[in-house]
Amino acid sequence: MATAQGDDAETVLADLELTRSLTIQMAALSTLGFVVGAAVLGVVYQAATGHPAAFRFAPAGVGWWTDALNLLVIAFLATAFVVPHELLHGLAIRHYGGEARYGVGVAHFILPYAYATTDHEFTRDQFVVVLLTPLVVLTAVGLPAMLAFEWGWLIVPLAANAAGAVADLWMTLTLVGYPSHVRLQDHPDGVRILGRPGDRPGTLSVTALVWDALAGAAVAALGVLVLLAVAGPFVLSALGVESLTVGTPGTITYLFSFVNTPTEISLGVGPGVLVVGAVVGLTYAFARSYRRSAAAGEPRADADPGR
Repeated sequence: MATAQGDDAETVLADLELTRSLTIQMAALSTLGFVVGAAVLGVVYQAATGHPAAFRFAPAGVGWWTDALNLLVIAFLATAFVVPHELLHGLAIRHYGGEARYGVGVAHFILPYAYATTDHEFTRDQFVVVLLTPLVVLTAVGLPAMLAFEWGWLIVPLAANAAGAVADLWMTLTLVGYPSHVRLQDHPDGVRILGRPGDRPGTLSVTALVWDALAGAAVAALGVLVLLAVAGPFVLSALGVESLTVGTPGTITYLFSFVNTPTEISLGVGPGVLVVGAVVGLTYAFARSYRRSAAAGEPRADADPGR
């Protein structure tokens, strides 16, 4: 669409919608985000309280279905963040003069989601605030509460909130490639960006973001595994180290253990390797996405940020 003629004509710069491929990609990124969030929060919790978080909710002696009940409670906690997350989006929308509407859906029969939307238009910076409010507020409130009351169970909803904010973070990185005067129209299926033709940045690809994250995670995890399993014992033996454990065995923070004594020789590598891979992968992907946004070149008529 256009509202005027010439270089100052307003046009649709991008229409970012949740396509099937984008849904699958965001699901992959959210999974990495949950792993990273849970691991980081677990480390912070253990460092502050002196003991790892326990996720056992069933009372003692309830029988064989104890594990099932624990998993059910964890699943509930993982979805409990959805309501406050969307309400905070709505509060930010109201702050800028909009009237929020809420709903739920299933994207392409793959990914259930909830949303807060409005007919109000935003500037770029206003919409960034709307995007990031739930992540900032829930983390700022939940993290101190988790540590002050030693509520280790808060790790699950806080990590799930971080995972749910992955799409908001990607959208934020996408928007910083546009001038601050562009306008945003939100709707349940995506976001429309309006501005002058010259405001259009070079192509930004969520597919590239996902592949960067997955490739970075795979390479980092494999590299750490080889480093710990192959080089680690030789280096530690040469340094005269008889025993070393990194992380807490039995938790997601467990990275590596090594024992070399006259009575025992053992080596262990834990799920912390996957956590390191996820952290490196996400960091690498978002850094590359930011660089693409900042260094965007000449506009292309066929640019499609959703591809």
